[in-house]
Amino acid sequence: MDPLAKDFSNNQIDLATLPKYESVAFSSVSPKYLIKMNIQTGIFMLVLFIMLGVFWFFQLNPVQTWLIFAIILIAFIFRFWNNYKLLKTLGYAIREKDIIYRRGFIFNKTTLIPFNRVQHASISRGVWDKVLGISSLNIFTAGGSGSDIIIPGLDPQMAQQLKEAIAVKISND
Repeated sequence: MDPLAKDFSNNQIDLATLPKYESVAFSSVSPKYLIKMNIQTGIFMLVLFIMLGVFWFFQLNPVQTWLIFAIILIAFIFRFWNNYKLLKTLGYAIREKDIIYRRGFIFNKTTLIPFNRVQHASISRGVWDKVLGISSLNIFTAGGSGSDIIIPGLDPQMAQQLKEAIAVKISND
């Protein structure tokens, strides 16, 4: 018999004893992130209204113009409402062995990444991020083409602290 085989065990885990990530106190992102989402939505909707104006200029059927206008307006209102609700659901938490990121209002998604799987973390800031004084923390794992978690709307100092904390955690693992 192989000497390693006698040390091997693969016992079943009682699912009731597993820790529950739902009980974690999530930190929320900055309310400035709502402003950024609303600016992006506003710019997109402005482009749509300009396209509608071009259709109207070229004498599109008035019924079609008003129908398109109504659809765009409903989408506009829904998007702003969704941005507001989405901000309330965004949250992150760092535990001893992993990082958790929660997002989504209509479709909820929670991502949990153990630190021993994290390859590196980076901070990114777009134009609106710089204007509003916020940052995004990107966390990468091995094998992915992009970041696995992007935590938007963080205070730049908090993003830097989180990045350094993650760097310490992954260097210790």
